[in-house]
Amino acid sequence: MQPTFATESLVPGQSKSLVQIPRIDASNGWRLLLDRRNLIPFLIAASMVIPVNLVGTFRFGELLVLALYPFYMKQILKALRNREVLAIVGLGVLWFISQGLSDLYNATTMKNSLRGMGSVFLTLTTFLFFCGLYSRNPSQHLGTLLGACAGGVLSAGLLYRFGGSNSSYTENIWDFYVSGWAHPAFALFAFLFYRSHPWLVFPIGIAYGLVANMYGGRSDGLVVLISTLFFFYLWMQLTHSRGDLRYSMRSGLMICALLMVPLFLLYVIYAQSGALGKAAKMQIDLAKNPYNPVEVLLLARNESVIALDAIYEKPILGHGSWANPGHLRRLYLLKMREIYGASAPKKLAQDILPVHSVLLGAWVFGGLAGFVFWVYVIFRTFYLSNQLLITGSIGMTAIAVVYVPYFCWHVLFSPNAFARFSWPMSMAFLIFAVSFFRRSATDTKR
Repeated sequence: MQPTFATESLVPGQSKSLVQIPRIDASNGWRLLLDRRNLIPFLIAASMVIPVNLVGTFRFGELLVLALYPFYMKQILKALRNREVLAIVGLGVLWFISQGLSDLYNATTMKNSLRGMGSVFLTLTTFLFFCGLYSRNPSQHLGTLLGACAGGVLSAGLLYRFGGSNSSYTENIWDFYVSGWAHPAFALFAFLFYRSHPWLVFPIGIAYGLVANMYGGRSDGLVVLISTLFFFYLWMQLTHSRGDLRYSMRSGLMICALLMVPLFLLYVIYAQSGALGKAAKMQIDLAKNPYNPVEVLLLARNESVIALDAIYEKPILGHGSWANPGHLRRLYLLKMREIYGASAPKKLAQDILPVHSVLLGAWVFGGLAGFVFWVYVIFRTFYLSNQLLITGSIGMTAIAVVYVPYFCWHVLFSPNAFARFSWPMSMAFLIFAVSFFRRSATDTKR
């Protein structure tokens, strides 16, 4: 039985409903967005794009987090009482220990070991800091999203000024210049307007997905289209089920998955025609069966193949921080030659094995404990998002709907930068948004 509150309707565009929630984001959405308490998360998120070279490469936002730790220690210690936080930190500590053992086992150089273990450490410390920050007021995540928009604009400006004439930037203009600020902007737009004007969110989301695909942002466009499909499904549920959302996450994701089939077919047709750019056309042309989504996905994220080879070699402790074994690099180049022929890369410029996956990368470089950590995080992300659908407000739920597909894609198919610079804030938000609404429900019953 869901709690009934007397403040805000759960149905978009409708003034009354059996299920209502605390007023945290309806008519006062703009006030919450511009709250002065959002300044700290805004500054941290905005400065996460500024590199600082010390022992390794930090981001200015990470140094700001470390500098602010003493001032938020009481809130951080209080946040550790939350079972969700404690479980994630506990598994994170095991991942950190496993990374250290992996480095010892593989005789990793001190420099690379500091880089690898430091990356795990900074991921966990940033997560804990935002847990402390959000423990009292999860709506401060709006400041983080606003800061991400500002950081995205700053990153695009820096790249334009100092990026030179790199052809990959112009061929993938959306990924390098737009998605960094556009995706958090879409989340803020959904927060502000989905409850009162849902029909504004649908066309904006569809247009976002289509334009992103045309300008090189295929993955970003895909995740926003999935979010938009889920927004439409959720609107139908809220309109007809009178707020009973207990099974919405499961059934909604299944429906979105089915609807992706015709969208994928359209993608193939337009990619073959060249309307989506050179990279998309080459990817489809190289596929033996362009209508096989697994084959098309592997062509776009072929690093997963070498990651699986690396895991098979050392499944328990992995290859160590910043591992770059020559025989696996040669094997990767050989496989790329088999796939791409003359257009395959002749050498790899990176100083790290290009696994291009948070999930698989944690296993390759840090061992099985890293993989277990991210599998647990995936499970809890879906669980908490489902809980937010059941007990949360429309605005906060809208942020989760934008975040979940984004999270799934980047954990599976993006490098570790996502884990360090984006995941901690969003995971802390999910945990304490759910905690906030549970407390509100309990207080109301009393």
